[in-house]
Amino acid sequence: MDKKELDSKVEEIAKALLSYCTARTSNHFEAEDLAHDIILEIYKSANNIRNVDAVYGFMWAVAGNVYKQWCKNKAKDSRLELTDNFPDVIDQLAEDDSALYLLRRELTLLSDKYRKAVILYYIDNKSCSEISTHLSISESMVKYLLFKSRQILKEGMSMERNYGRQSYNPKELSLLFWGNGSNRYYHLCDSKISQNILFACYNDKLSAEQISMEIGVALPYMEDKLAELCEYELLKKDGNRYYTNIVIFTRDFANEVNIKTTELRARIADMLIASIAEHEAEVRNIGFFGADMGNNAFSWQMVSFILYRAVIEILQNKIQVVYPKDKYGTECFIWGAEHGDKNSWESKFGFGISNVVNSIGDYVQFMDFPINGEMVHHYCFNRQNVTNVFLDVAKGNTEHFSDNDKALAADMIRKGYIISNDSGLFVNAPVLTREQHDALKNIFAETAAGIANEAETLKETVTGILKNHIPAHLKKLAKDMAYLRLFEDAISAPVAILYDRKYLLPYNGDGILPTTYVILK
Repeated sequence: MDKKELDSKVEEIAKALLSYCTARTSNHFEAEDLAHDIILEIYKSANNIRNVDAVYGFMWAVAGNVYKQWCKNKAKDSRLELTDNFPDVIDQLAEDDSALYLLRRELTLLSDKYRKAVILYYIDNKSCSEISTHLSISESMVKYLLFKSRQILKEGMSMERNYGRQSYNPKELSLLFWGNGSNRYYHLCDSKISQNILFACYNDKLSAEQISMEIGVALPYMEDKLAELCEYELLKKDGNRYYTNIVIFTRDFANEVNIKTTELRARIADMLIASIAEHEAEVRNIGFFGADMGNNAFSWQMVSFILYRAVIEILQNKIQVVYPKDKYGTECFIWGAEHGDKNSWESKFGFGISNVVNSIGDYVQFMDFPINGEMVHHYCFNRQNVTNVFLDVAKGNTEHFSDNDKALAADMIRKGYIISNDSGLFVNAPVLTREQHDALKNIFAETAAGIANEAETLKETVTGILKNHIPAHLKKLAKDMAYLRLFEDAISAPVAILYDRKYLLPYNGDGILPTTYVILK
């Protein structure tokens, strides 16, 4: 490449090069000096350019190498010697913003055992003997930690470290649970730090220091989160590197599924509308309590019933989902879902599926969309005393109520779960006997089986997509995890379609609860 052509190429990147240097230095003068050094090295090394098409890559490689050397020289020029007079070193650096920044940066990346020793010795002026007592370790170990810390800090200050994308564009994650027993994991992702740790380690095994740089959080603030995620085995460790141990339904994965399953979702919605219209009179003639409910509540109830029957009962039995066991021996799935514009886990069509049972086998069934602003099952689930009162009211068996039972009933009246009138107390939900429930299953048997088949096709499609979006050590879970994704694709999505078509209307608190019903033994 001749000089004229090289001059032209350098001129083209000059502005971007100055921006690169400005972002990595403490003032404009340093940025200009660094840019000058980079350009000078480009001209000195120009003879090494073998391919004109690779000239830009070559120039940026030179920029990176010059900057690395600049960092090393900068640390050396600051006359930083991490000796026992550490407070004096801080004072020396007070007028050198760049070196002080590097020191502070490296302190935030020191692991707990080193950081505690450094702070106690250099900042709190504790002796090695006092530190030994405080940390319950030997004096020789204290001296080793201090020696090693100085090495780590000096080495780190000469390194170029770039914060990762999640440091300025953090991820948001919901942690989801499906299985037997109670959800002991629900609190683990209350913190954005925990959410972003799981994302950072999803496709790559990272050390604690690398995670810190990726998510832009100093190590002292995330060590407890790392330990907690490891304790529950959402995160695992290989040597000194961490990796995520649960499947995450990422936004990219969800978007691809949305595109490739649009027609299948709409077909399920169409099947629901046609079947409910065809069988409405037959269903109401069963004569269960609440059979005279309004049209909107009827549509919600039948949609919920059919989808539960098709996806949760028929399809699950057919494909024989294998639940893994967690460290506590509970058969369950724990997974994450990244928040996104088209992700309905956090929308009004996210939902909870559960049922609560009393001692004789009566139960309340929830396909619980928060269309009234609050999920009913959050109130009842795992509160046996509430369940018992609710089911006793459903059976008209209230004579034995204690003062506590009456207080619970009063609370449910205020929340709209129970109705009180001159005739007594009634649950604000359909109530079916076992025989009536079986009759309802028979009426919609063909529809439920058809939707189960569509959902199975959905599952096969999602399995193929998911395998391309999860790390290798989790691919064995793809098939069963694709079943869990059906809560979104075969239940939430068709409901959202019906809502958009105004077949299903919002619940404003009037009339019967739209997605909760009782089956009496």
